[in-house]
Amino acid sequence: MKVLLIAVIACFVATSCADHQHERDAINYLTSRIPELRSKQPLAGAAWTNALFKIVKELDSSVQFRDVLATNKPAEPVSAEPTSSFNCQLTRSPTKPTSAHRLRPGDIDVIAAMGDSLTAANGALATSILGLTTEYRGYAWSIGGEASLRQHTTLANILKDQNSRLYGYSTGKGAISSSAAVLNVAVPGNVASHVPGQARLLVEKLKSDSRVNFNNDWKLITLLIGGNDVCAYCKDKRAFSADNYIRYIREALDYLHANVPRAFVNVAEVLDVSLVKELKDGSAICGVLQGSLLCKCGAFPENEAEERDVKTIIGEYQARLRQLVDSGRYDTREDFTVVTQPFLRNSKPPRINGVYDQSYLAPDCFHFSRKGHDETGKALWNNMLEPVGRKATEWNIGGPFKCPTSSRPYFATRKN
Repeated sequence: MKVLLIAVIACFVATSCADHQHERDAINYLTSRIPELRSKQPLAGAAWTNALFKIVKELDSSVQFRDVLATNKPAEPVSAEPTSSFNCQLTRSPTKPTSAHRLRPGDIDVIAAMGDSLTAANGALATSILGLTTEYRGYAWSIGGEASLRQHTTLANILKDQNSRLYGYSTGKGAISSSAAVLNVAVPGNVASHVPGQARLLVEKLKSDSRVNFNNDWKLITLLIGGNDVCAYCKDKRAFSADNYIRYIREALDYLHANVPRAFVNVAEVLDVSLVKELKDGSAICGVLQGSLLCKCGAFPENEAEERDVKTIIGEYQARLRQLVDSGRYDTREDFTVVTQPFLRNSKPPRINGVYDQSYLAPDCFHFSRKGHDETGKALWNNMLEPVGRKATEWNIGGPFKCPTSSRPYFATRKN
């Protein structure tokens, strides 16, 4: 019996190793064929999309690696759709507030977002790898306004459910230059060094848009950045150090602070991308995409030390972000504040029978699916109502929506 068990284990390990070697061989093949995949800097925007098209073309034309395209992310197990009703009353203040620390959800006039492909919602409705090139901005967790709250629990849909005047949310699909984007300035592949430019673009849009009363409207801006920085960290530790990460975030927030009146800014902590090492297992295409384009540092660490480095830099990004915001640097004006929202710090898909539920992820086992965006939108909303220092640090799948109360009717800040 012992001999048989050892043989079975050896066979399993050998098969697993063979599968991973095939993935690594495919990654090396793609890297040799597509020069831009060898760059130390993450690809962004059109370059990211073009690289994905090239990956599919190269795999399809290769006799050795064509089989990779035939795989998809693991389909089972899949949980049912989470169900929770939204029963909150989101009334406006009796008079327009002058303080960001006395801001009710119903007071928001304009919504905007900054970030990378997670906020551009790449692949949110994708059923194949090529669907990852589509930016489904209308379904983005922080700013997607497609359909209604009953269909999609994004932050924008929560706010516009009882506020038909809300402006800025994205609809449908399209790149940053499309009419679908509106005030969503996120760009796939962007890293922290791109965020100051996003801040300048957003301010320009806010000032030039006739539907925005720049001086009087209350603006809600949400920023999430850092996943691509972590994924490139092992390629260039200096460029993607915690010092550089926070320097660019500080520059962007400083610009918003100096130039945008009446604004509440959410900064979401970077999620734990080291999870991709396990999330990719069972799908050759997920492994190959992550190892060639998306997140080689997380998916295929060279050794245990590199794996520890990835986890360490994630923690440093999160800690430095909290330190910056908690310093009070952005609380010098009554009509402006920045709040760290930690709901992604420990978030991960639920497990069913010990296996991650892939229905929360796009076909690359990396980006959020529509279901993942919905849970992320709900988690952000709940974080915004939870007191600073007592905020949830993970999704609460199937859990209730938090509501404003008579004793705590405002979005939570350090000063209320």
